[in-house]
Amino acid sequence: MNSLIDFFLRKRLFADMLALTILVVGIYSITQIRRDAFPNVQFDIIAISTFYPGASAEEIEKLITNPIEQDLQEVDGIKKVQSVSVEGRSEITVQLDPDQTTEREGKEDIKSVVDRLTFPSEAEDPLVVALETKQQPIIQVALSSDMPEIELRVIAKDLEKVIEALPGVARVAYNGLRDLEIRVNVDPNKLIRQSVSLDEIVRALKAQNNSIPAGTLDPDPTATVKAEKIVRTMGEFEKISDVENTVVRANELNRAIRVKDLATVAWDLEKRQVINKTNGRPSISLTVIKKEKADAIKVVDAVKVAVGDFKAGKDAFNADFIDDVSSFIRNRLSVLTSNMLVGLLLICFTLTLFLPWRVSLVVATGIFLSFFGTMGFFHLAGYSLNLISLLGIIIVSGMLVDDAIVVTDSIVTYMQEGLSPAEAARKGTLEIWPAVTASVATTVVAFLPMMFMSGIFGKFVREIPLGVIVALAFSLGESVLLLPQHLMTFVRLKDFDLPEKPRGITRVRKGFLRFWEEKIIPRYVGAVTKIVHH
Repeated sequence: MNSLIDFFLRKRLFADMLALTILVVGIYSITQIRRDAFPNVQFDIIAISTFYPGASAEEIEKLITNPIEQDLQEVDGIKKVQSVSVEGRSEITVQLDPDQTTEREGKEDIKSVVDRLTFPSEAEDPLVVALETKQQPIIQVALSSDMPEIELRVIAKDLEKVIEALPGVARVAYNGLRDLEIRVNVDPNKLIRQSVSLDEIVRALKAQNNSIPAGTLDPDPTATVKAEKIVRTMGEFEKISDVENTVVRANELNRAIRVKDLATVAWDLEKRQVINKTNGRPSISLTVIKKEKADAIKVVDAVKVAVGDFKAGKDAFNADFIDDVSSFIRNRLSVLTSNMLVGLLLICFTLTLFLPWRVSLVVATGIFLSFFGTMGFFHLAGYSLNLISLLGIIIVSGMLVDDAIVVTDSIVTYMQEGLSPAEAARKGTLEIWPAVTASVATTVVAFLPMMFMSGIFGKFVREIPLGVIVALAFSLGESVLLLPQHLMTFVRLKDFDLPEKPRGITRVRKGFLRFWEEKIIPRYVGAVTKIVHH
């Protein structure tokens, strides 16, 4: 370490370029670093969802949930399995043990087990999903109006296309949006007159509403260009007329009974499951979910601009913003910025009372180097600025200048004793760096256990000690490697001489030093003498 300190004292240009590089990289990182609400965390939880429309809870438990749970016993690394069987749906939650398997391996093993099981033909294929925070909801856009819901639904669908086209938006999820469906209202009297049952209508609609692959058509041997053609029978309903003209029954005379002869067909919305209102009016909410690498604040700003442009000139509906996550990030960033600025001013003022203003300015630059160095590390390492990591940086913001003050005091003491700036910088730094390093190390080891906490909570809080440790490491490096060279270069002995008739801050400093030397120091020396004596 002594040789490293000597190297930085000799290589002034290298030290200046290193400090400049840290500042440039830090400033660039601040403009480019991703801002999120929370860090991306893998919960080590796998969810298995299976839908079986029309089945009772008992059937779901017997035919789907129990077979899956039985076969999951052969998968290694499972810590706990929980299941819920309700009408039409089976939900199984698998908690993995991170000490035995990774989330990726656990998901693949579970999926392979689920895929080989046989379920009822009416049941949908199970959906195996790993829970994580990659795609986070960042804001809701609530469209409210007294217009018919079908019209409001069209507006919501149009706005969805606008929002999903924005950079950084992964998808849009709905609250209160009912699916559009074709409703067939059968007339019982017509069924009786035509001697048709409901089952016949259901079978006819089900048979017609299909898209069936029919294989391939061999090429014509006489054709110039020989190519196979894929044949597919298209019969899916697209219009009301397609349903109305569906043949339910026909006789030998080619007289057919169609759906429109037995029922009325119209577009309608599915049965309401959730009542969604905003400010007392019926509404449809669009939850905007951002991409993993997108900046939350930039995406929210883009969404607000896009919604404003979309609504311009349209008074039939209102667009309100709810659950704006970016507001919490802005507030935390504001707290960090204000803390840094106020802290810097107080530090400069306090140092100026004891030291010349030139020395105080050199010491204060350590805050910027430590802060910008931390931002550069976070950006280059792929971390984001979020509510958790910002907490660690706010905690450490008041500690960044402590090392620099101690090193500066040691160097200034030797300068006042008559040593040259270069000799004072070398001797003062070599004498004090072990104590400064020990001081930083005690803080680091106090926060270090938080980085190894287990469980989901441990994954979330891991960035708090990371911010503290990285910032303190940059502060220590700046104090013992860069600061001595800066003091040696910019500080002279004449800076400590006070004029006979000082003015401004120099006058305040002279008065404070007189009070300090005449009142505080004698009493402190007396107190220490008595304590040591006893």
